[in-house]
Amino acid sequence: MKETNPGLGQENSRRRFFKLLGGGFITASSWPLVRQAYGQVATDQEKEQAPPIPKATGAVDPADSKFWSFVREQFPITKNKNIIYMNNGTMGPSPYYIQWMFFTKEQEVNFNGIYGGHDIARAKVAEFINCHEKEVALTHNVTEGINIIAQGLKLKRGDEVIITNHEHAGNAIPWYTRAKRDRVVVKVAPLGRDAAETLNNIERTITKKTRIIAVPHMTCTNGQILPAKEIVELAHRKRILVMLDGAHPPGMFKVDVRELDCDFYATCGHKFLLGPKGTGFLYVKEELFDRVEPIMTGGGSDSGWDYQRGLHGWNSTAHRYDYGTQSLALYYGLMSCFDFVNGIGIDNITRRDKALASKFLEGLKEIPQVEILTPLEEKSRCALTGFRLKNMPYDKFQNWLMEKYKIRIRGVGEGGLNSLRITTHIYNTFEEVDLLLEAIRQAGRL
Repeated sequence: MKETNPGLGQENSRRRFFKLLGGGFITASSWPLVRQAYGQVATDQEKEQAPPIPKATGAVDPADSKFWSFVREQFPITKNKNIIYMNNGTMGPSPYYIQWMFFTKEQEVNFNGIYGGHDIARAKVAEFINCHEKEVALTHNVTEGINIIAQGLKLKRGDEVIITNHEHAGNAIPWYTRAKRDRVVVKVAPLGRDAAETLNNIERTITKKTRIIAVPHMTCTNGQILPAKEIVELAHRKRILVMLDGAHPPGMFKVDVRELDCDFYATCGHKFLLGPKGTGFLYVKEELFDRVEPIMTGGGSDSGWDYQRGLHGWNSTAHRYDYGTQSLALYYGLMSCFDFVNGIGIDNITRRDKALASKFLEGLKEIPQVEILTPLEEKSRCALTGFRLKNMPYDKFQNWLMEKYKIRIRGVGEGGLNSLRITTHIYNTFEEVDLLLEAIRQAGRL
């Protein structure tokens, strides 16, 4: 039978999708929130079923159970009875809000044959991190952004790059690859126990041959926030560039690249921004475009080409670093991350994240078998906490914890740390933190 109302057909399919998406656990509050977010008018029945949507019009107490319970309801992962998820630093599960935008746009593409349109995300990214739209390249993950700089920055044999001893593979391998190919030198600065010691260690590693400092804004290993602004100031006094691996901070605390004054900032949408997997963006300071040669290129990278003259030149913006067909749905999903974060308020998110992590950290201090790796200094930590169990290998504890308590965390093998990392976010609760501490205390007695 022919569909007489295509709009109704799409609406029904959307509803079926949402039921599948949530495994039948769609809350009364989730559907109206999504509809409101995308300008759809809720039906009278939906209005009657749904409680009022909390609005973060100002500061929200990290312990406001009503507000944060409502936020928690928006995440399908919290309906999964087989897991308590504390590994947001690896993958941030998306709320219904963001999944809905991705699904809606993907359906639109396949229903109408829409092509392109993803470029609109540049303006949203620029607004979120405070830069010019022309300084934004769209990527698919942090590593891609880092590689654009690591492989494209004009360096010569013997030039030095400084990294730290707490790097993710995504910021180590690209620089070691460049070193192998072009004989640049990678030097490693050890992190300190606080910001001042870390800054001092980096300064001691600098030589007259140092050309760029490429370090994490926040480490993936123990959650240490580096003194990024001070590192940039130190480097710029010596005419050295700075690239920040920003995998974690966006969506956890405010990132303002103008205030940081960094030269490059690479991040992704799939961690604390809670966005679609396969999205990311790179900030490149405009005056440095000509110092970073585009290596991978295609349609959109150029300012024109023909068969007689070849390539006329590069795109006048950071679009020179991204090219070809991209997913409209993915980048609309990325844009919806900013709406979601801004709706709650980045300062509210920071306070909630830090409150959860601080409760966990204070609990760890009371467990004799625990060695805390995260700095205790207030400004050097937020939502990631690293530690070791003195009586149990990290991988054994990780498996035991999942089997016995259904809590998923991450083991840290990087750099031979053999430690554990907890990353909580806005969908987690203080009760879940208490349960994790109980598990660690029990493991400490084994």
